[in-house]
Amino acid sequence: MTKSADSYPEIDELKEDLASLKAHMSELTASLKKDGAEGAEKLSARTKEKLGELKDRGQDGIHHIEDHVREKPGQSIAIAFAVGFLASMLLRNRS
Repeated sequence: MTKSADSYPEIDELKEDLASLKAHMSELTASLKKDGAEGAEKLSARTKEKLGELKDRGQDGIHHIEDHVREKPGQSIAIAFAVGFLASMLLRNRS
């Protein structure tokens, strides 16, 4: 006489373990989604903060250059000419 699947207590235990595992996996998935969303929000906030800082530093640099050009226009023209000349020499050698 063969035993039916219901007469094995190990099978019932396995079914319970699988149900418990499924519940734990669902909880873990929900927790990971929540943690991922929170991490993404923090990263986004930090990125926006750093971009704002870079923008401020860039604007400060531009203002500094503008002030220098106003204070020493002749020197600024000479520097611009020299940079342009060097750039043209470098680009000409590549062709």
